[in-house]
Amino acid sequence: MNTYKRIAAVELTTRIIKMLADQKEPVGGDAVAKSLDEKHGTVMCHLATLEDAGFVRKVGGHFELGDALALFWARRKSQLESMIDNARHKLNQLEA
Repeated sequence: MNTYKRIAAVELTTRIIKMLADQKEPVGGDAVAKSLDEKHGTVMCHLATLEDAGFVRKVGGHFELGDALALFWARRKSQLESMIDNARHKLNQLEA
């Protein structure tokens, strides 16, 4: 997919989520901005948008990953389990 341009705002959002995923406890917006070498205001706008989507949650003025991200994991896990079940079914049909 190298023929398509990358969107800087999406790249920053991804970096923010990954940074928060690496933290053991909630961190402030300043810490996120400094860690990513980005402007505080820009990071806060991203965090506010991520919070609205449930991907990030605010805990006492600090931020951590939100529960909405767990839904993606659960859905992916379900998809993989379904693929395994389908493959087993096809194998059973071949053995019959």
